[in-house]
Amino acid sequence: MSMPRRIAPFVLIAFATLPFSSCTCGSNSEPAPPKLATRAPGGFGSVTSRRPPDAPDSGLITPQAVETQPMPTISITPVSQSQIPDSFPKDVPIFDGAEVKTVQEMANKSNNVVFEVDADRAQVFKFYKDSMKKNGWKSEQEYDGKEQSFLSFKKDKTVTNVSVSTDPKTGKKFIAVMYYNEEPLPFPEF
Repeated sequence: MSMPRRIAPFVLIAFATLPFSSCTCGSNSEPAPPKLATRAPGGFGSVTSRRPPDAPDSGLITPQAVETQPMPTISITPVSQSQIPDSFPKDVPIFDGAEVKTVQEMANKSNNVVFEVDADRAQVFKFYKDSMKKNGWKSEQEYDGKEQSFLSFKKDKTVTNVSVSTDPKTGKKFIAVMYYNEEPLPFPEF
């Protein structure tokens, strides 16, 4: 059985180029990278990691130390009644016996005055709801919950938000009166 003459040159060329092919048999190539963590049977995110062969299998994972930082503290500096800002709306009543605890200047030229009061939260809520309407304020929003209440009013361009809350640790009642003047938007409304 002889090869046809036309195929013989191609077979000869194929055998001749065989020694020049890229064979890595005996070359020093880098080992394959280690396998990544594999998912273990179990719940969401169960992962087992590959440990070095010389490491004992204790079954415990030791977390690395994390540097803890102290929680920021908010200091409330007591202020006197005379320290209510001059910008405080004159027609927003102050609950009888309320003591100013802090005054905060906030973004967009708004202010927040926090009062402490020794009264029932529901009584304070009703006082502001009724008094503000009598003074010409239009009610925008209201929420009356067990531990916190919120009222929002508007008069001309002034917006006043009144929240009444109970401190769960001390039981003290606080009234926060936040007010600001609405400014026109710096762009046309759409």
